[in-house]
Amino acid sequence: MSEQAQLLRRPRGRPPLSEAAVGQVRSRLLRATRTVFARVGYHGLTVELVIAEAGVSRPTFYKYFSSMEAAVERLVAEVNQDIIDRLMAALATSPDLMTKIEAGILAWKQWGEDLGEFLGPFYTELHDRQSPVGRQRQLTLGLLEARIAEVVVLLGRAAPSPLRVKAFIHGVEFLGYHYHLNTPRDAQSWAETRDAIFRMAIGLLGDAADWGNALALARDFQIGLDPT
Repeated sequence: MSEQAQLLRRPRGRPPLSEAAVGQVRSRLLRATRTVFARVGYHGLTVELVIAEAGVSRPTFYKYFSSMEAAVERLVAEVNQDIIDRLMAALATSPDLMTKIEAGILAWKQWGEDLGEFLGPFYTELHDRQSPVGRQRQLTLGLLEARIAEVVVLLGRAAPSPLRVKAFIHGVEFLGYHYHLNTPRDAQSWAETRDAIFRMAIGLLGDAADWGNALALARDFQIGLDPT
């Protein structure tokens, strides 16, 4: 019997699992859910596939999650919290708006790379509000919209309109997924993606000074411009 099986199949009368052991089993189930999700997508997920991947019994799965959807909801919440944490850390380390944007898009790029094969099936569910992925997306976008508007104000600028902030975040989301899923992910693909994000940032979040200094900003941040 494997070590994991021994941990889970405790004889009657033994004390309950410690908090650390409970966390280990839950994490194992979430890792298995993520692996299977990446392989078969949300609609292909079943408890049978997940417990086979995790090496646990069906009763064990239901001890930790009430349903397959509940496990996916928890998994997606953790994936989204990860991107929020990365972006907030990136924004906190940069002194001005443009360098914050640079740090943020690099954090977003690395997040997508770290998700690997999970990203494609994840994106497929992104706009389905009946899916845990779609529901969690709405919460995440709302948090990011509020945080980005707050960052702009803390830099001493006027608050951008909610519509402009929303347009910027949705644009970055689209460009990020397009880069990861529809390009060779080479240097040229990234340069084009980065240029598009910076152009949006100046147009949607920039103030009069930014617009007036757009050419200087393009030079300073190496934003590609169309030749004249």
